[in-house]
Amino acid sequence: MYKQYKSGSTRSEVVSQADSKRTDENELIPDDPVINKVSECWKKIESQCKKYQNNARGDKSKDDDELKTVRIFVSSTFTDFFCEREVLVKKVFPELREWCRDRMLYLIDCDMRWGVPKDTTTADTIAICLDELERCAEETDGQPFFLNMIGERYGWIPAHEDIPEDMQQKYDWVPDTSITFMEILQGAYRCQNHNAIFMLRDQSVIENVPEDLSSRYIDKQQLESYHLKTLKANLHERFPDQVYEYSCKMDGTKQIHGKNMLNITNLDDFCDKVLTFFKSSIDRMYPDRQSKISSTDSLVITENADQKKYIEELTRILVGRKKEADMIMSYINGGTDDLKLADSSKPFARSATFWTDLINYDNSILWLTGPSGHGKTTLLGSVAQQAAKNGVEVFYHFVDCTGNSHNTSLLLHRLIAFLKDDHSAEFLESLYKTENDKLLTLLRDELISLHKTSSSRNILLIFDALDQLSTANDVSHLNWLAPKFPKNIQCIVSSTQQPSTAARIQEYPCYMMILDTLVSEDARTIVEQFLLQFNKKLDSDQLNHIVESKCSTSPLWLYFICEELRIYGDFRSLTKQVHHITESMESTIRAVILRLIDDDDTGCMNTTLCLLACQYGQMTSHDYQQMLGNISNKEPLAALMWAIIRRSLSSFLKTMNKRENMALRHSNIKSVIYDTLVKNTGNAIKWYTILADYIEYWSDDKQLKKEALPWHLKNAKLRKRIVHFVRCIPESSMLPTFRRSSIISECRCRSLADPVIKGVAPVYICTFCKHQKAKYYPNAFHRNEDMCVVCGNQIFSGHVVNANMCQFHSVHTLGRCKCLLCDKILDSKMMIQGRLCMNCGFGNGGKQCAALDAHL
Repeated sequence: MYKQYKSGSTRSEVVSQADSKRTDENELIPDDPVINKVSECWKKIESQCKKYQNNARGDKSKDDDELKTVRIFVSSTFTDFFCEREVLVKKVFPELREWCRDRMLYLIDCDMRWGVPKDTTTADTIAICLDELERCAEETDGQPFFLNMIGERYGWIPAHEDIPEDMQQKYDWVPDTSITFMEILQGAYRCQNHNAIFMLRDQSVIENVPEDLSSRYIDKQQLESYHLKTLKANLHERFPDQVYEYSCKMDGTKQIHGKNMLNITNLDDFCDKVLTFFKSSIDRMYPDRQSKISSTDSLVITENADQKKYIEELTRILVGRKKEADMIMSYINGGTDDLKLADSSKPFARSATFWTDLINYDNSILWLTGPSGHGKTTLLGSVAQQAAKNGVEVFYHFVDCTGNSHNTSLLLHRLIAFLKDDHSAEFLESLYKTENDKLLTLLRDELISLHKTSSSRNILLIFDALDQLSTANDVSHLNWLAPKFPKNIQCIVSSTQQPSTAARIQEYPCYMMILDTLVSEDARTIVEQFLLQFNKKLDSDQLNHIVESKCSTSPLWLYFICEELRIYGDFRSLTKQVHHITESMESTIRAVILRLIDDDDTGCMNTTLCLLACQYGQMTSHDYQQMLGNISNKEPLAALMWAIIRRSLSSFLKTMNKRENMALRHSNIKSVIYDTLVKNTGNAIKWYTILADYIEYWSDDKQLKKEALPWHLKNAKLRKRIVHFVRCIPESSMLPTFRRSSIISECRCRSLADPVIKGVAPVYICTFCKHQKAKYYPNAFHRNEDMCVVCGNQIFSGHVVNANMCQFHSVHTLGRCKCLLCDKILDSKMMIQGRLCMNCGFGNGGKQCAALDAHL
């Protein structure tokens, strides 16, 4: 029966044999049984409407700043609205979800195309759909966000005996009506729901539908046709401002999931109307929420709000790991028997002299470690929320969840303000003006004060992904992390086994918990809970296949799988899709990549993915919007088009805020994109060139130019521009001398230039040039006579290596002395020999030709 419901097939015997022979609605007469039957239905509905109005629920509860769930129930027949449902799930709802996220709202779209196990009875199928609608209603005080789409099909009418008596009473069932119709009654009509929108498709779109497909798009039986006509008229009358007609286009047919369907296109009008309506309705239900979050310009307050929003949304997606969570909660309550101490080393960055007063305190740090993608962040987010519910004061800093979260100074500002319990504008302003070394002193003194005063505050500090801090490769990395904490303060940190971070954490004794791969029980829980949010449920075979696959060992991969299944639109081929995306971790990513490109209407998705795969260094959403535009004319991509791309990529990105860095969640994602779209197509040089062009000619980010530009120029094989970078672009002077030398070494002539070889000649600099500022070093303070003639670095005494040219390059001097810098030909008495720095002249480099490669 579930198959019949999903396919939307019509009932074969709804009306009498005489009625079934009629083919023209105009044959109906006033006493026609069809008219009478439909009229009886509406009389019953009108009486029900009065009851529902008398039993209307009260005003919605008081709004607050907490993350709230917003559910939108999508109602229609299935097959004939496949294209509309696809555009809703993949374009409209992602945009609306982002809009909601800015208002601390979590959007869930209830698309019931699949999610009911295949052997479910008709009664249970109907109950699941209507219960989900009731769930939507309960969260909005009887006014659910409801979207109904109507074409030329009324939908399947179940037999009276298929509906149990208790269900008929519970939902005030109206006999001889379709499931879709009952959704309309339950979700909108009887309660005159102001949050309901009805989208009526222009009938002319399917006038020329092929005969073999007509039954899927047009109801030809009298009862269904008259029901539909009456429904449309009554909707217009009852909801004059909530019924919209939209135009679109039938662009032939296409195979979708192995089934021939009409290709409905030009749905922009449909999307705009749905999006505008729900933004207005949601804003009316939850007004002023955006201003509550962005009401202050304080970095600390803004970061606090962004961190809270991130964690509340993250823990709604994936949890699991009950055993590990229980162990961490036990640690918070003072239990350490199940934890082991990590090996410790001699303090270095976390100075024993500076922290001497805290070394003998009560509580050691708990270090949670494991590979990327194993669920450390989600686990700690869940622990933070549980501890807060238990009355613990929780401070957390999740690196990589916002664009500013990598900043160690901001972390210290937030932490000190939390410990002092002072978030006044005056105090925060004083913190912003304080240098980092003094911030460390403030932090240490506050911890000592909390210990001495025996504060009654029960505090938990959580620092996640410390290896992602901007200082991860600095000598001072984690110098702010105290060796131990007072008895009323527990501290949990997390990181991968990145060497510098692991070494800093282990400078003092600490407890260590290694997060292993997921066990099957946790994997099963994660999949079930994720899909349950959307009222979807896999059958046992499908679920077991996911749990037993290699992908189930990582929460991150389970998230990708669940997200792909959530938006999948055909229950018949769902099992095939489950098998396809769980073959390997690579196949999961590849399936997402190909789906993103196939669904792309902007023409820029493939380019964006390729650039992400080739990207080096941190680039922002703003950088990508500009890079996808016209770099030569400095015209960015249209904001609307970029917003569509960014939303589509949200599951791949670490942060989803439009101002944040464009960073992929996992290195494996980058490698699969590279192998699929870049390496196998031989277009790597093209993408590296685009990145190099943008960074050199448009970007104002000095750090990006310093670190990323030479990388992209090298991979794009643009060696002339590498030389230009080292010798002319100011940001190159910010690089260490060995890096400058290493970068330009790719461009040096490979020939031997040992003075004992005939034809080898010295490199000369004339007396006119030698006193000028170094020509090959931007913003130089040293002179040409002290400049390396290859990389431009300053040469210091004691590291003198004379520079020579090979036989090929020395030919151009024709046996005379020619200045390298000004090309003047002068007497040798007017020349000095050019030299190489210690990096360019090291080892065989001193006997290598100092000229640039002739094939640049």
